[in-house]
Amino acid sequence: MKLYLPVERWQSRTTFVFALAIAAVGLGNLWRFAWLMGEHGGAPFFLSYVFCLFAIGVPLLVAEVVLGSHGRGSPFLTMNWATEVSGRSRLWLTVALVSVLAGFLLLVSYLLIAGWSLSWAYQLQLGGFAAISLTGAADYLTGQLSAPAGLLRWQFLAATCLALLASIGVRRGIGLFVWIAVPLLIALMGVLICFSVEFGDLSAAGEYLFAWQTMDFDRGSFMAALGHALYTLCIGVAVGMSYGAYAPDRLPIVRSVLTVALFDVVIAVAAGIVIFPLLFASNLMPAQGFGLLFISVPYAFGNMPFGDLYGALFFLAVFIVTLGTAVALIEPIVSVLEQQFRVRRLQAALAMTGIAFLLSAYATVDLSTAAEGQGFLLWLDTVTSEWLIPAAVVLLALFVGWRMPREVLRQELSREPDILFSLWYFLIRFVAVPVIAFAWLWLSLVP
Repeated sequence: MKLYLPVERWQSRTTFVFALAIAAVGLGNLWRFAWLMGEHGGAPFFLSYVFCLFAIGVPLLVAEVVLGSHGRGSPFLTMNWATEVSGRSRLWLTVALVSVLAGFLLLVSYLLIAGWSLSWAYQLQLGGFAAISLTGAADYLTGQLSAPAGLLRWQFLAATCLALLASIGVRRGIGLFVWIAVPLLIALMGVLICFSVEFGDLSAAGEYLFAWQTMDFDRGSFMAALGHALYTLCIGVAVGMSYGAYAPDRLPIVRSVLTVALFDVVIAVAAGIVIFPLLFASNLMPAQGFGLLFISVPYAFGNMPFGDLYGALFFLAVFIVTLGTAVALIEPIVSVLEQQFRVRRLQAALAMTGIAFLLSAYATVDLSTAAEGQGFLLWLDTVTSEWLIPAAVVLLALFVGWRMPREVLRQELSREPDILFSLWYFLIRFVAVPVIAFAWLWLSLVP
């Protein structure tokens, strides 16, 4: 029984793939993945990551999309349908509750970075980082945080873009945006790679990223690869369920998700090829996170020929990635308000974007006063990445793999060959559940 048929649905498989692809890229692939590769042995880490992504990440995302594609409603309506057809307790609606909450809290960080990336892009194209010292780049960030009004204006602009896309709707808003964003992101990455190859130290970066350094690869390295694979693809934040509800009928779900995962890997590697040759050419040590994105990268571009222009293009690419993920993260809670509580989409989008903006503004102000290793943003990251998302992923895998009837799943994956369905069903039951449960315990208990 289907509880709700969305008014808007995508007619094209490509639109669905584009929407899920731009959402899945995420910040981790821009400011963390390449650093993890270099620090954990290069090629061995990359191969481990690819294995974890396709053996665990893809089956989990397929499970989310299957729920949304058949439920055709908000995450709560979808899980309500799934419990009914499976004859299971409504307590399993916890999957939707935890996923939607995790996605909304994660949205706060993405809205913050989206605004900051616009600020840095604007400053670069003005020549504000031209011939700057590393200390100067760090001081610029410190100065922005000590007087955050400028950053808050850029965050408000990013929030306005998000509210506009979320309120317009699935076809005219999200659908049109992804058809612009994905080709533009690919073009920008191509241009930036050419710039990095010409002016960066490609050989040093290649040795750092792709060397076969088994001495640097250990159990902790494999867990890092597994952790990154679990947190990419927007798994556990209800994006797959929401976008699955808007997918066209008879979608080859497994093959579509495989395409998304391949795009995710390509962009992650491309980001490393863009960033790290420039860092090595500037005699900078590899880094990750805020320090990489807002200190090292602006310094590197600021000291390269035409770096102001290409640096601005880089931060434009960051904005596209963060906005694409933000649109995906806000959609589950907007659909819940629209379908569950009959709130108009415009009102729901404005309200949720407004709350997210206020939280992101508080996070920005808090960064200037919080002690190292503390603060609101770190608390958000801990709650989402260490508790909510792992809990949602474990519950999702248990429900789809062990509580939903096999025939229902096979019907939704009818476009896939028997061997592909059997492989997915085996992975979601006997690989994903025990591995992610073990990974959750490991990441929670081991420093």
